[in-house]
Amino acid sequence: MANGKNRAKVKSGMKKVGSEIKKAEKEIKDEIILNVPNSITLLRLLLVFVFVYMLFMNYSRIALFIVFAIAAVSDWFDGFFARKLNQKTQLGARLDQVIDRVFTGSIFLALLIFIILNSNVTTQDIFKLSPTNIFLLLFLSVSREIIGLPGFIIAIIRNKDPYQVRYIGKVTTFIQSIAFAAIILQVNWAIYLAILTCISGVVAGFDYLKYSLS
Repeated sequence: MANGKNRAKVKSGMKKVGSEIKKAEKEIKDEIILNVPNSITLLRLLLVFVFVYMLFMNYSRIALFIVFAIAAVSDWFDGFFARKLNQKTQLGARLDQVIDRVFTGSIFLALLIFIILNSNVTTQDIFKLSPTNIFLLLFLSVSREIIGLPGFIIAIIRNKDPYQVRYIGKVTTFIQSIAFAAIILQVNWAIYLAILTCISGVVAGFDYLKYSLS
C-alpha cells in the first residue's frame, strides 16, 4: 500500500516537472519568436548587413543615412514596446545590448574599411571630408565602445545580469547616433558631435567597466 502511494507521488512529481519544462520551453520560444521587441532588435541586425552592402555598392549618402536612421531609431522602439507590451525579459535585454555593440562596431568598421579602400580617390561624391578627418571622427565617436569593450567581455564571462543603462549611456547613444549620421552625410560640423560623443562616451565606458568589475 505504501509502495503504491510512493509510486503515485513520484508519478505526480514527474508530471509536474514535465509540465514546468514544457512551460519553460514555451516561454523561451515565445521570447525568441513571438516577442515584438526582440523582433525589432533582430531587424536592427539585418539593417547592418543592408547598410554594409549599400556602402560598398556605392549607394548615395542619403540612402545610407536613411538605412542608418531606421536602424538607430529601432533601438528606441524595442525598449518602448518592451515596456508598453510588458515584454521585458532577460533574453531581450541581453540581445539588445549585444546587437547594439554589433551594430555600432559594424558601422564603424565598414566605414573605416571603405575609407581605406578608397583613400586614393579624390572624387567629391565619395569624400566631401578628407579621409584623415573621417578617421578622426570615427575613432572619437566610439570612445565608449573602446573603453567599455573589456567590461563587456568580463560581464559575459562572469554571467552578470544585463547592464541597466544609465542616463549618461542614453545621452551617449543619442549623440553618437547623430554623430554617425553626420559622418555618413559628411557635414562639416560632424567634428563637434564627435567630440561630444567622445566626452560622454568616456564617462559611459568607465561606468560600464566599473559595473562589470563590481
